[in-house]
Amino acid sequence: MPRCVRCETEMDPKSEGLLAKIGLASRDGYECTRCGSLLCSECFKQRTVELAGTSHERCPTCEGTLEKR
Repeated sequence: MPRCVRCETEMDPKSEGLLAKIGLASRDGYECTRCGSLLCSECFKQRTVELAGTSHERCPTCEGTLEKR
């Protein structure tokens, strides 16, 4: 299983369950389009808070673009 580069959470290849379907409990996470680094959804949300007011859709490893897996 792939792991988040920030918190080492194992990420499932796809989300399941009602919360995941409405977007509240996804562990799919985000993947960098440049280097392939992964962030779980919780770390992505935390990064959004840390970088409030700036572009938060950037990879913590290489500053590439993060996209939903």
